[in-house]
Amino acid sequence: MLSDHKISICLLIVFAFGISFQSTEARAQDIGDRVCVTANFPTKIKEKKVGEVFEGSILTIIATSGKKWCALEGVNGWLPLEYVMNLRDAEKYYTDRIKGNEKDYAAFAHRGMIHRENEELKKAFRDLNNSLRINKENAATWSNRGVIYNEMGDRQKAVNDISHAIKLNKNYARAFYNLGNVFYAAGAHDEAIKNFDKAIELRPKEAWFYINRASAKHDAGYIDEAKEDYEASIKINKRISDSYIGMSNIYLSQDNLEKALENAEKAVDIQPKNAVSLNHRGWVLYKLGKVDEAMFDLNRAINYAPRLQLAYNNRAVCNVALGNIDDAIEDYDRCVELSGGVGSPTTLSNRAAALVGKKEYKKAMADFEKALETGGSVPEVLNGLAWFLAVCPEEDFRDGKKAVEYAEKAIKISGEKDWNLVDTLAAAQAESGEFEKAVERQKKAVELAPEDEKSDYQARLKLYESKKPYRSNVGKTSQSS
Repeated sequence: MLSDHKISICLLIVFAFGISFQSTEARAQDIGDRVCVTANFPTKIKEKKVGEVFEGSILTIIATSGKKWCALEGVNGWLPLEYVMNLRDAEKYYTDRIKGNEKDYAAFAHRGMIHRENEELKKAFRDLNNSLRINKENAATWSNRGVIYNEMGDRQKAVNDISHAIKLNKNYARAFYNLGNVFYAAGAHDEAIKNFDKAIELRPKEAWFYINRASAKHDAGYIDEAKEDYEASIKINKRISDSYIGMSNIYLSQDNLEKALENAEKAVDIQPKNAVSLNHRGWVLYKLGKVDEAMFDLNRAINYAPRLQLAYNNRAVCNVALGNIDDAIEDYDRCVELSGGVGSPTTLSNRAAALVGKKEYKKAMADFEKALETGGSVPEVLNGLAWFLAVCPEEDFRDGKKAVEYAEKAIKISGEKDWNLVDTLAAAQAESGEFEKAVERQKKAVELAPEDEKSDYQARLKLYESKKPYRSNVGKTSQSS
């Protein structure tokens, strides 16, 4: 199973220009809206200052009080609604400021990050370049341009820009944080953790720093330490949904589904309209066998975020479970479309498995081969292909030798504790005529499998004991979260 808790990674974008402009066109906002803060402002609880937000910060409203105050995710205290704008209005506001003063470097920088939020990276890059052309000494702009470089796929330039920000301000905690995210995206988890460590050393009360360090530690296999970081983030601020999603993912990895659901529900309680939270709870519900409830959450997630690829992938898995193969393939097609037509190895492998269910073996094989090109070290991709090559009813598509090769590689990467992988290797060995090995492996799969799946595994064991291979039109999918 593929637990994609990387979704919790957040590149925290904060500017500190020492300039404060209050919006004159701010409108009331709703819970769940992404908004841009239009002034540096101390947040309060009963007139007591408890935090601060900076102009240009792009955050999510998680609560409102009357028509005058709002609470933002990740920020302690309350902020007047007059200091926030929806992104469309904020973009216009900064555009008008630039028209009035073409040397307003802060307005260029803030508008740039609004473009980034709207996935308009070229426009974002252009605005940040203009901001730096006017003022080359602002560390925040260098750091944020590094964020854009990273999202455009140029990690070396991202490192260069963020490192320059640190050179300008060696105590700039968020630059270390953003640098950690660059290394995290590159899979350099230990290097990412070092930079998160530095960010936390400089600002020990910033919850997001602990959340992203926890995600990196989880990926690196430091599960207990990751859990401690999520707990630390919750202690600092109980109103960040990503902390609970991270905790939920840890419990998922430990097969503690009840605790996983408990934390997933806390995430949704904080942000009922947040697509990432809804997607995650939907996945946990699917794992619990509550497929209809999962579909409800995933449909809502897609409604709120029509470009969230992971939600389409997870809904497709649910559609397969419900027998809605055409709908599943349509969701996988959408995933591929959103990726620019390339498709991740997981998505392609999953679509191939769905195509197997429609007996479209040629198309399935094409997807498997394409998935293997970039996902040759992904156990789930190897497992899906091995299963197809071992059990496909059409002889022309079976290849026992290759099936064994891919299944063994998947197990070598993941270990022999995953009954699903062991079951595939047994099927591959049976297709190759190695029935004694298949029986031995299948007995192990039966031993490892959960009680509600044992009967299927035992049925295959009887086949192999009778020196018969297994045939099926049901593919094996790579799972997400």
